[in-house]
Amino acid sequence: MSISLVEVAGANFRTDYKSDQLNTKFMERLGMRKRFLPARLAIARSLGMVGNIEIPEGEQEMGKVIKGDTLFGTGNSLLIWLSFIVESSQNNNMDLRHLINLVSAHWRRGLIRLDEDWEKSGDDISQFVHRLIMVGEIPTTEKSNVKQDEISNSLVSDIELKVPLGEIGKDIRTGEKKIWVLNGKGGSPHSAIMGGSGSGKTVMAVAMLRAIRQQVTVPLLAFDFKGDLADFKGTKKQTPLSEVFDAKIIEPPRIPVPLDVLTISNRDKIGIDEAALRFRDTLTRLKNTRLGELQRDFAYQATVRALSSNVPCELHNIRDELIAVYDENGIKHDGAIASLNELCRFHLFQSKMTPEEFFKKSWIIKLPPNVPDDNRTIVVNLLLDALDQYLNSLVDSKSSSEGVRQLRIICMIDEAHQILRTKLPSLSRLIRMSRSKGGSVMLVSQSPDDFSGEDDEFLDNMGLVAAFATNAKPGATKRIFGNNANLTKLPTGQCLVRIEKTTNKIEAW
Repeated sequence: MSISLVEVAGANFRTDYKSDQLNTKFMERLGMRKRFLPARLAIARSLGMVGNIEIPEGEQEMGKVIKGDTLFGTGNSLLIWLSFIVESSQNNNMDLRHLINLVSAHWRRGLIRLDEDWEKSGDDISQFVHRLIMVGEIPTTEKSNVKQDEISNSLVSDIELKVPLGEIGKDIRTGEKKIWVLNGKGGSPHSAIMGGSGSGKTVMAVAMLRAIRQQVTVPLLAFDFKGDLADFKGTKKQTPLSEVFDAKIIEPPRIPVPLDVLTISNRDKIGIDEAALRFRDTLTRLKNTRLGELQRDFAYQATVRALSSNVPCELHNIRDELIAVYDENGIKHDGAIASLNELCRFHLFQSKMTPEEFFKKSWIIKLPPNVPDDNRTIVVNLLLDALDQYLNSLVDSKSSSEGVRQLRIICMIDEAHQILRTKLPSLSRLIRMSRSKGGSVMLVSQSPDDFSGEDDEFLDNMGLVAAFATNAKPGATKRIFGNNANLTKLPTGQCLVRIEKTTNKIEAW
């Protein structure tokens, strides 16, 4: 094929004028605000149909342009779309002009078939979605599955990641360098690093992240509650963390998170119900929201309705549906609606990227003290939930013959005590379930006491637990590091480290 991904990304795609008008109508029908969304749906619908596509000949009145990187995304998303389109045409020598005409034809044919599906669904969006699920038969041959698996694993590491414990990482007793194999056989890739203010826990965490990035190009999702993580250089004044990971820094609501955070991979009744229950549970974790049983039920109903009717679904859609549910039941507006009104006051998210596109890049999410607590909680919880759902949509991360498991993404939460107290269900799920999918979670907090609200298995699921000087309660310290552990008298730069079942004293920096 004589075209490149760069050419496709910059190309102008359009369909005929009549079909473009139908595309606009589907935006209204499905509550979509982006022109490329029904276009993608139409092209996918056409690709799943049997029979050759007809490319109209002669001049036609054409509709509005959509750039290739908007219509199909970038990177792996663009590659997947292009692979399906080329494979369906069975033309391996396609040029850019032919590709543009082919996409226009698929776009047109898909819209015609979607319009028929809409009519057969009685103009009911839930029936329409159900019909698409039932009739969508995109081929899943063994060949195409192999391609998809290769694409989904294109950014993972398959080497043994040997991580030094801090800038020095030396065992105090033996003087030897101490290494943690993050993705080793039978171990956990998660870590918790604790210590009082100024103890050096962030120095150790950033040094470990830097060492991982030097070995493999793995993306990072980091939450920064102080606002200084992106520029953090460590004691040796090295390259800032944001530059090491080529991470984009965003600060909601000043800079919204560019993710379709409420997207659902399975839009059947079960998928929508599960997503609605997760969002309802997120609302209950907000500091200023206390939901009774009736409020919880109303929040669930509103979320189901919003998710069913809006693609993409945003927070204000759920707020509007909750107001409608209250009004339909003659219930006075209360704290649940007030909380959602506050969350919708600013744009915390913008539905610009799919989870696949978003989590293939590195991000540092700044949530400094001036950001309201509930905004912090909702941003972290919805992002962690989206990451959890994204990882679970992938095949299991592969293991080598030596038991080394591939790594897909690192999620780091600095000053994690800020969010641990809310007992986020999505964080617990990631700690317990993401290992098989190639996820690694690093929590940087102040004390073992911060984890006392979690069940006993929470820290036990960590492959590495480190603690610098801190005034932790003796019970929590002894449970993690053994009966002789004492964190109150550790010298500057030293920490206790538990790797699996063994505890050592380390000079970290």
